[in-house]
Amino acid sequence: MASGLSRGDLLLLIAVLAVFGAADAAYLTWQWYEAASSSWCDLSSYFSCSRVRASEFSSVGGIPTALIAVAGFLVLLVLVVLAFRGVDLLGPWSLDRWLLVFAGIGALLGLGLTLVEIFVIAAICILCVIGFAIDLGILFFAWRLDNTPLEAEA
Repeated sequence: MASGLSRGDLLLLIAVLAVFGAADAAYLTWQWYEAASSSWCDLSSYFSCSRVRASEFSSVGGIPTALIAVAGFLVLLVLVVLAFRGVDLLGPWSLDRWLLVFAGIGALLGLGLTLVEIFVIAAICILCVIGFAIDLGILFFAWRLDNTPLEAEA
């Protein structure tokens, strides 16, 4: 591979990012259930995790969006573990393709929520932005992984 990263390196990078993403989303989930009036990441009226958390967009059917993110990051982590255990196919697709699909879904959801924060809520949650950046990192590495020939596994 031109970047010098092997398949194992890319999988490890995805795993590390997924762990950090799950931790970030778990903290946001805890904050949602705690529903404190303010948070340490309330830097101003615009950069305010509490303001985003208090909005109607912080949950879907009573389930915090951050909890959905925890589940998504854990799915990615499970796929990486399966890949490390030697599983190549899961149903009709390779694990690399599944990683790309789930990373793409996560990035699209992150983009949608970020746009809602900017244009509807008019407030940015710094921890949500960190989660979105992690989504984009995972998407990049999953794309590289899906476009890496299998003989480059070394």
